[in-house]
Amino acid sequence: MKGIAGVGVDRIRIDRIAASLRRFGARFERRVYAEGEVIRARLRGNPSRRYAMLFAGKEAVAKALGTGFAQGVAPRHIEIVHQASGKPEVVLHAAARQVAARLGVVRVHVSMSDDDGVAMAFAVAEVGP
Repeated sequence: MKGIAGVGVDRIRIDRIAASLRRFGARFERRVYAEGEVIRARLRGNPSRRYAMLFAGKEAVAKALGTGFAQGVAPRHIEIVHQASGKPEVVLHAAARQVAARLGVVRVHVSMSDDDGVAMAFAVAEVGP
C-alpha cells in the first residue's frame, strides 16, 4: 500500500548562499553538495541561484525523511539530479538512504522554485511496496 511517510518544505535567500560561496568557496561546495551538483551549478550562469535551490531541496527532503540534518544525515547525502525534461529527481546516499529504507520510503519527490531572491522547495517521501 502506498502512502506518505513525510513532507518537507524549505526556503532560503539566494544572497545567503552567495555569501557562503564568497566566504568559504570550494570548502562550502564540498561540505554541502555532491560532485555532480557542483559541476552542473558551475556550468550555469548564476551558480548561487542554483545552489540555493539545491540547498532548499536538500533541506525539504531531510525534513520529509523526518530527520533534518541529524542522525548522520548530511546535505551531501541528498543529491538532486535532473531528468532530460528538467524534472528534479532525488538520489539518496549513505545515512539518508538508510533512514529512507528504515521508513519504507521508495521515492522522494521534490519541486524547487525561486523568485525575488528566494529559493524554495517542497518534498514528499513516498512509502510503498
